[in-house]
Amino acid sequence: MFQRTINKFFLEWKSRKKRKPLVVRGARQVGKTSAVNLFAQEFFKTYIYINLELEDNLALFLRMNPVRELLQAIQLKFNKKIIPGDTLIFIDEVQNSSIAMNQLRYFYEEMPDLHVVAAGSLLEVKMKAEGFSFPVGRVEYCYMYPVTFEEFLSATGETEMISYINSIKHDSSIPPEIHTTLMKKYHEYLLVGGMPEAVAGYAETKSLIDVDPVYESILTGFKDDVLKYASLAKAKYIQYLVEHASKYIGLPVKYENFGGSGFRSREMSEAFDVIEKAMIISRVYASSSKQLPIVNNLKKSPKLLFLDTGLVNYQVGLRTEIMNIQDINAVYHGQLSEQIVGQTLLSLAIRKNINLSYWYREQKGSISEIDYLISSHNSLIPVEVKSGKSGTLRSLLNFIDESKNKFAIRIYSGQIGFEKIRTPNKKQFVLFSIPFYLLHRIEQLLENAG
Repeated sequence: MFQRTINKFFLEWKSRKKRKPLVVRGARQVGKTSAVNLFAQEFFKTYIYINLELEDNLALFLRMNPVRELLQAIQLKFNKKIIPGDTLIFIDEVQNSSIAMNQLRYFYEEMPDLHVVAAGSLLEVKMKAEGFSFPVGRVEYCYMYPVTFEEFLSATGETEMISYINSIKHDSSIPPEIHTTLMKKYHEYLLVGGMPEAVAGYAETKSLIDVDPVYESILTGFKDDVLKYASLAKAKYIQYLVEHASKYIGLPVKYENFGGSGFRSREMSEAFDVIEKAMIISRVYASSSKQLPIVNNLKKSPKLLFLDTGLVNYQVGLRTEIMNIQDINAVYHGQLSEQIVGQTLLSLAIRKNINLSYWYREQKGSISEIDYLISSHNSLIPVEVKSGKSGTLRSLLNFIDESKNKFAIRIYSGQIGFEKIRTPNKKQFVLFSIPFYLLHRIEQLLENAG
């Protein structure tokens, strides 16, 4: 068990005077239970873990009881005294009980000083399938994704590397030998991915082969879990998508005949909806926006992201290729670099569920495309995931020419630094180049760059 960044958010939530029950959302096996367990053990005198996959635990929520009666039953069941402020109650796999989900309302209204956390892997899928929801305005949400590079370093005991990376500022100069070392470690992270069980196993044995059963178990679990809430008619579409989506990361999605399946658009579109609600995939939507707010064009094909690079590498067989390259952008036609950047950007959004966007402009005889659009300092910032010289950033130069923007970001395998560039139309802007190993710190680096 290792520390996750989300634990800082948990601590902030714990300390608030006005606090609602917290619902932790995330895909299967991203470490929700372990993170809450670690938080509870460190910051509470009493911890009560209620797992609604266990029949005797689920029995606590067979009917809607007054909160104080429910708490009395929980105390007797677990032989622990509940003291608001000192006790954390964690209701895991909460999607198994609509009563437990609704009960959170009364914890908020009648016991506001009591710390209550709930979590589940298939909340959105279950709610849509069975037509119920959490009490509006009575709970708050946070979102959990696979392990980031910083968390990977923590799990593998690289404390000095973490300290060094956290000391880097936007205008730092990184010695070439240190840059090489950091990129080598990032390649290792890219290989293993961010599923906590895989990371913990790799940290112990340093063998990817030993971790293969973990990947296989997770992927099988995805299919088994989601199929619980799919009709038999939809099951084959969902199963196909879980098995094949990783091959199409970073590419526009066409639902009709997706991946050569022969399936119709409607059925595949519905399967995409289910898998995305389970947070196994994400769709990156096209936008022609040149300033905030970002307005997505839902008629244009979205691009596809899978949950985690480690799972992608295992399914697609990219590991040998990654071991032998210097530039991440060269792997899998650049698709893996788009995947890891999107995966990391999503992981930074702990407080809200976000949709990523990419910029797309089609004119006569010309198509321009930028990998991601992000919002920072009330500005829309284009983000390109590219290798090579700035002169190759044709789409980015087009965006700058057509917008009021004078700042852009490149994520790549090279050094951190600023570069003043003129577009073909003589407009000057600043390109901020960030190496992959600093991507998880992009918000702080932009804050410092001001």
